Amino acid sequence: MYNSLIMLNNLKDIFYRPKLKFLRLTSYLLYFRKFPKSTKWNKWSEIDSNFGLLSSDLYFDKFRRSKLVIETMDYQNLDAKKYSKTLKLVGIIEPKIGSPIKPFVLRNSLNAGHQYRHLVEYTNCTNINVNSYKRIVEFGGGYGCMRWLISQLRFEGQYEIVENPGITMLQEKYLRLSLSPSHFEHTNWNQTIKDLIPNLKSEDLFIGLWSVSETPTEIMLEILESLEKAECHLLLAFQHNFNGRNNSSYFNKYFGYAIRKEIAYPADNSHSTYIFQ
Repeated sequence: MYNSLIMLNNLKDIFYRPKLKFLRLTSYLLYFRKFPKSTKWNKWSEIDSNFGLLSSDLYFDKFRRSKLVIETMDYQNLDAKKYSKTLKLVGIIEPKIGSPIKPFVLRNSLNAGHQYRHLVEYTNCTNINVNSYKRIVEFGGGYGCMRWLISQLRFEGQYEIVENPGITMLQEKYLRLSLSPSHFEHTNWNQTIKDLIPNLKSEDLFIGLWSVSETPTEIMLEILESLEKAECHLLLAFQHNFNGRNNSSYFNKYFGYAIRKEIAYPADNSHSTYIFQ
C-alpha cells in the first residue's frame, strides 16, 4: 500500500509540467488576452513597464499565469513541494489572487513553498525567528509573496520593499488584496536603498533573494557597501555567475565572514549560495 502511494505521488509529479503549460494556454484562449511575453528584451525598463501592465484590470485576475511572471518570480520546480505541503499543514493557505497554479491538492503554489524554504533555512542556520525583528527590508519582492508569507507567520513589524516602479504597482495591488489592513499599513515602498527612512540599521533584517546579484554592477556594489556599513542581519542568496559576471568574487569580498550554505537546484543543475548574518 505504501509503495502504491509513492508511485501515485510520482505519477502526479510527472504530469505537473503538462498541467502548468495547459493552464497557461487555456487562460489565453478563454479570456482572449495576450499577456506581456517574456524577458527577451534588452532593457529592464521595458520589462518593468510590462510588470506594471499586469496590475491593470485587463490582466491582474490571472497575472500569475503570465509567462513573464513564471519566468522571473513564480517558482515552479517540484523540489519545493514539501514546503508547500508544510504550509498547508500549519493552516497557511495561499489566496487565489492572480489565479496561481497550485499542484494537486496542496492548496499552495510551489513558489509559496519556495519562499517558506528560505525562512526555514534562515532559522535553522541562525536560530533566529524573523518575527523577532522590528523591521525587515526586502530588495526586490517579486509580486509580493514573501511579504504575504511573513505576515501569515505573524510578523508585526515594519516591512520595507525596495523595488522598481512597474513591479511596485503589481506588488501593491496584490498585497492590498491579500494582507490584513494592519499589515498593509505597515508595508512601505522605496525605489532605491537610499530612500529608506531611517537608513539601514544593525538591528534590521535585509532580505535579498537573488535580486541583488541580478542588478547592474554599479547598483549591486552600492547595495553591498550599504549592507557592510550597516552590519545588519542578512538573508541573501546569489547566483555564482550572472550574465558572465562573477558574483562570487563580490559577495566573498563583502561577506567572507558570514554563515554560508550552498544551494543546488536539480531542475537545471544550477548552484547558488545563501549568506546569513
